[in-house]
Amino acid sequence: MRIWKRKMGMVALATIMIGTLLGGCSKDNEAKGANLESAALGKEVTLQMMTFSHTNWPYKENWPIYKYLKEETGISFKVQPVMSDYTTTMNLAISSGEIPDLMMVNSLNAANTHGASGAFVDYFEHLDQMPNYKKFLEEHPEVKAAILSPEGKNYFLPLYGLEQQSRRSWLYRDDIFKKHNLTPPTTYDELYTVAKKLKELYPDSFPIAVFNGLSPLINMAPGFNTNSGYYYDYDNEEWRYGPTEDNYKKMVEYMNKFYTEGLVAPDFMAHKRKQFNDLLLQNKAFIASDYIGIMDELPLVLGDKASEFSLDYMVPPVGTPDGKSQNVFAGLQSDGFSVAANSKERDRLLKYMDFLYSPEGIELATWGKEGETFTTENGVRKFNEDYKEFGDLRTKTGIATIGAHTVLDMTAYESMYSPKMQAAMKIAPDHETKAQPRLAYTNEENEVLSMVGETVKKFHEEQIAKFILGQKSIDEWDTYVTEVNKLGVQKVLEVHQSAYERTQKFLNEGN
Repeated sequence: MRIWKRKMGMVALATIMIGTLLGGCSKDNEAKGANLESAALGKEVTLQMMTFSHTNWPYKENWPIYKYLKEETGISFKVQPVMSDYTTTMNLAISSGEIPDLMMVNSLNAANTHGASGAFVDYFEHLDQMPNYKKFLEEHPEVKAAILSPEGKNYFLPLYGLEQQSRRSWLYRDDIFKKHNLTPPTTYDELYTVAKKLKELYPDSFPIAVFNGLSPLINMAPGFNTNSGYYYDYDNEEWRYGPTEDNYKKMVEYMNKFYTEGLVAPDFMAHKRKQFNDLLLQNKAFIASDYIGIMDELPLVLGDKASEFSLDYMVPPVGTPDGKSQNVFAGLQSDGFSVAANSKERDRLLKYMDFLYSPEGIELATWGKEGETFTTENGVRKFNEDYKEFGDLRTKTGIATIGAHTVLDMTAYESMYSPKMQAAMKIAPDHETKAQPRLAYTNEENEVLSMVGETVKKFHEEQIAKFILGQKSIDEWDTYVTEVNKLGVQKVLEVHQSAYERTQKFLNEGN
């Protein structure tokens, strides 16, 4: 029986369905019941949706997941997939007034900005139509704290679950370490020592793989008990700015040491994903800070030679006496659903979204349909053999792609992970920071962040890069701290503090 329609059927329909169950569901009776359900809901509708299209699993019109959702809800979508520059495409659609019924919005700030102008529905005004979503927020107060507007409204339906696949981690080539009888480092001094040894063994290598500007410092920072930006210090209940702290200076000194001695690539700041992957795949890097998923993804690139390559999870190294053996946990994904306020099918769309937060909706979005995407043997579910790993499932069915779910039960995909990945996913939560607050800012606060905040960020990044590359002596650190503070660090800290206090007030009031 169709889950969503069954829940929404009228009493007469429910009576017919119960009678059918008691009498045995023949194919004719099932078809008849389905027709009655459709009549109770009204005709099937096709709505407009704009969403991301990932390069690794680009949107396909014939993905089964959307067929399954249509079977349950009577709603299908004409999808506008966007492969790149989503922000521009999204803003053009909204400014033109041609807003799709449903669209992914790539930040809370964007949802709040456009929602306040009347473009999107405030879900808090429709919680009577969304009991499953209401229950979800009650059970996940940390999620509710991350989806508010400055006025305590909600224009942004959060995605939940998939962020676990994107955990930041330290990884190492365990095959190479075993070959040379090396021990994974637990401190930055040990990291330096083992990297030097690997450099001796592989002279043309850069043992520590990092890439993409200064972004490696984000995940290194917890090991030095600091942060790579503005952050809330939960222990002391105050907002701080990491890049001026003494522990941050210590981290920069290590990076300068790694750079000077050729332990990281000389152009690591300019490296992108491909160069990073190539270093690891070509035995030119052996320790990496990246997403945990590459443990299983990178070997696939090697095909028949995959058996010669192995990555494993490495406990995050510690750099200072008060450092924490943790990776940065970013928390919820930055993307969420917004419903157009002027959609002619607003009420049905709200019920559709609520279905995705229901146990049945989560099950469908996670597993697909029995007999087509999975089978059940002795009470145990198993994905079909067509899907060797998680990427196959996404590419071939659309399951777990952006636009096809709100909540996913990530335990369903554990069987698709390698044994090492399974073990890593169990260990990783014990080595993660508490997620930083995701805050909503007023227009005035956003102006401070965009003007003062960006000025501080630009100066900070320029100076830190010079320290790492040896273009500036670390002896000039105190001068740098004085200069960056003069640019308005305190003003930005006050904005974060104000927004944080406002969010806590809304939560305490039970909004």
